[in-house]
Amino acid sequence: MNNMITSMRRTVLSLLILALVLSGLGAGSVQAEGTADKKDVTYVYYVSNSNLYRVKTDGSPAQMIRKNFLGVELKQAGEFMYYLYDDSSTTLLRMDLQDEKAKTYNFGGDKRVVHFETDGDFIYFMDDTGKLYRAASSIERASGATLIADMADARFPSFSVIEGRIYYNALRNGRTTWVASKPVDGKGQPQWVAAGALENSFFVRSDNTNLHLMINTKPEETQFSVDCMVLYTVPKKGGTAKAVNAKAALDTNSVYSGSWAGNDSYLFNKGIRLGSDGDFNYANSTAQLIKKDGKTLQLNKTGIFEIAEISANKYAYVDSKGKAYVSTVANNKVASTKALPLSDVGYVRNMIKDGKVQSTVLFAQSGAYVLNPKDLTLKKMVGVEWDLCQYEENIDGIFFINAGDNSRLYMMTVDGKKATKLADEKISRIVLITKA
Repeated sequence: MNNMITSMRRTVLSLLILALVLSGLGAGSVQAEGTADKKDVTYVYYVSNSNLYRVKTDGSPAQMIRKNFLGVELKQAGEFMYYLYDDSSTTLLRMDLQDEKAKTYNFGGDKRVVHFETDGDFIYFMDDTGKLYRAASSIERASGATLIADMADARFPSFSVIEGRIYYNALRNGRTTWVASKPVDGKGQPQWVAAGALENSFFVRSDNTNLHLMINTKPEETQFSVDCMVLYTVPKKGGTAKAVNAKAALDTNSVYSGSWAGNDSYLFNKGIRLGSDGDFNYANSTAQLIKKDGKTLQLNKTGIFEIAEISANKYAYVDSKGKAYVSTVANNKVASTKALPLSDVGYVRNMIKDGKVQSTVLFAQSGAYVLNPKDLTLKKMVGVEWDLCQYEENIDGIFFINAGDNSRLYMMTVDGKKATKLADEKISRIVLITKA
C-alpha cells in the first residue's frame, strides 16, 4: 500500500468515528416538526458564509460567534474550543466560548503540536519533539501544561484517553516504537503494552472491563501491505496485554478496509487489493471476523464495506455491491442471513448512547432507514435529501444539512420520526456537536 492511500484511509477512519458524510441521497424534503427535548440540550457549531455560528437544540436562536472563521479538528474542553488552522498546521489555537466576540489566540505558543485530544475539562497534546502534555482548561497557555511523558514517538502521534489512562506510542529505550500507557496525570513509569504503533484512535475499542487494540507491529513499513496487524486485549485499569492473534497477524490492507463489529470483534477483508483507481476492491476479498478469543469466521463471500452489530452476534452490513444484509452468528459460523430490500446502500451505523444501541440506520440512494433489530423491517426516515449528516456518540439526534431546504441545519431524532429545523442560515459545514 503506498503512502498516499495509507494516509487517505487513516484520515477517513478518523472522520468516521465522529461523522458521516453523504452526498446527494434521495430527492425529497424534510418538514420541520416540534422542538428538541429540553432535558438533553446540545450545542451545534457550524459555518455559514465563512462565519462561525452555534445554536442550541432547545429552540433558542442561533448566535454568530466569530466572523471569517477558518479551523479544523474542533474539540471542546471546559468553556473553551481548541483547534488547528488547517490540516497541515501545528499551531494549537484556543477560543473562549463564553466570550461574545469569541477571541482566538495561539494556545500552543512555540510548541509545534502534532496531535491533541480533549477529555472533560482537560486537553492533551503532543509536540514534534515527542513530549506529551496535559492541561486543565483553566490554564491559559501551553507553557503552563504538565509534562506527562517525554519519550513519545512523534512519527506516530495518535493517542487515546480512556478512563483515567492515556494510551500512546512511545520510544522504548529511545529506539523501538511501543504502545504504552500511563495514568493521565503522568505519575509513575509507563506500562508497556506491545511492540508496534497504535496508528489511530479508531483502532481502540472497549467493553466493560477491557480495551481491545489493533496494533501495527511493523509501523515503519508504509509502502507495502504486510501481515503485521495484531489484536490485543488489556485490562482498563492497567495490566498485562494479551495478543489475540500473535501467530497469525493480519494483512494491513485487510484491516484498513475493515472496522470494528461490536466492542470485541473486528471485521477484516481477507485478500483485498487496491483496484486500478487506487481504492480498495471489496469484490475481490472475503469478509472475516476475528473475535477477542482469536477465533475467526467467514461472514460473507465478498468484502464488506460497512458493518454494525445490532444485537449479540447479529450483524447488519453492506457488501461490495451496495447490498445490505443481516447475518446471525452461532457456534463460530453464520447461522442465517437475510437480504434487506435496499440497493445502492452506502453506510450502516449504530446510534449509541451510554454504550447501548438506540437505533441502527442504513443510508441508501433512496434515503435513510431505521432497522428494527427484532423483525428486520425497515422504516424510512422523515428526511430523504441530504448533503451532509453528522452525529456523535452519547448525543441524541442526527444533525444534517438539508438540501431540500436550501442547505439549512436540521436535527432528526434517532428513531427517524421527527425532524427539527435549528437555524435559518444556509450552512456549509458542521464543525462540532457538544452537550450544552
